[in-house]
Amino acid sequence: MIPLTLALLLAAAPADVTLHTLDGEPRSFTSLRGGITVVVFISAVCPMSNDYADRFSALHREYANSAVRLLFVNSNRTEPVEQIRRNAEGNQFPFPVLRDTNNALADHFQAQVTPTAVVLDNSGAIRYQGAFDAAANPARVKRQWVREAVEALRAGKPVAVTSTKPEG
Repeated sequence: MIPLTLALLLAAAPADVTLHTLDGEPRSFTSLRGGITVVVFISAVCPMSNDYADRFSALHREYANSAVRLLFVNSNRTEPVEQIRRNAEGNQFPFPVLRDTNNALADHFQAQVTPTAVVLDNSGAIRYQGAFDAAANPARVKRQWVREAVEALRAGKPVAVTSTKPEG
């Protein structure tokens, strides 16, 4: 992962990348992004990513009726679409999972492990990148990095913690 200060100097959001629904329908990243956008890279087979399934769903429900966009993206080309679909159904995800079949979005954000979260502001600049929250065990979470970044942006304030090291 490049340092966030350098990432902010680069145009943070890619010009455009094509993602796909699990039914194979193409979706441009530009058309999915809007307002504050949270991109969370997930995996159907990564134990750490699966440990976060309930927290992903809770965040989605919290912001479902707001201007915050949440995109859950699987960029692991070794995971067949049926495996991703079974994982999403088994975890009862209330959100669609998008596929980044060529890893273009993950490569752009240099997401190398799952889960990795990226929070973009209205202009598409990265304001936070890293771990979803501060502990794999939900009982030990003292900081909710993604939620804190989103709430700071919603309040028009700077994001206090702009990057953390994702573990996956």
